[in-house]
Amino acid sequence: MYSLETVRLVMRPFCAEDVDFLNYLHSDLDVMRYTLGRTRSNNENIDYVKTMQTLHDQGIGHLVVIRKSDNTPIGRCGYSYFYGVNDGEMDWFYWGDPKKVTRDGEIFKLLELGYTYAKPAWGQGYATEAALAFREFGYTQLGYDGFSSLVIKENIGSISVARKMGVSEIVECMTHDTLSFDLRNINPGNGTNG
Repeated sequence: MYSLETVRLVMRPFCAEDVDFLNYLHSDLDVMRYTLGRTRSNNENIDYVKTMQTLHDQGIGHLVVIRKSDNTPIGRCGYSYFYGVNDGEMDWFYWGDPKKVTRDGEIFKLLELGYTYAKPAWGQGYATEAALAFREFGYTQLGYDGFSSLVIKENIGSISVARKMGVSEIVECMTHDTLSFDLRNINPGNGTNG
């Protein structure tokens, strides 16, 4: 697994000790309302770290975002897969496991760049800084043709971050049964979407 660094941030793989930070991050409903729509328990956060460690072994997964100036974890960012089906009108996406798909149809995988930050870090450009580093790394080091950011329509902050990464196309979709945008980012180096 890789780590990334920017001017203000270090992003590294999750370890067991990060559960305390996730208990803090995932206990704030303002932070979680656009992801799960509810907070996560300590046991769910333990499982989340284990899931990320499994994904890290596959070369993807979210990393802990740490502010360099005070060595404080402020969020998470990274690539993972959503599983989707198309109902003839739009795509329906579910995170983590194809068994979570509740719609009928042929299941496909979507590479997604996602991000979640603690409230004290909002509005300071950290999410954009980390996302741009992931976009660049995905294109130049991992060979991705493209990726999406799935964002619930009301989440103006995350839509802004996705736009700053250079959105190629915006398509309405459903994410965990909630009306969302599929903000697609296509590698300008090859013009195809992966």
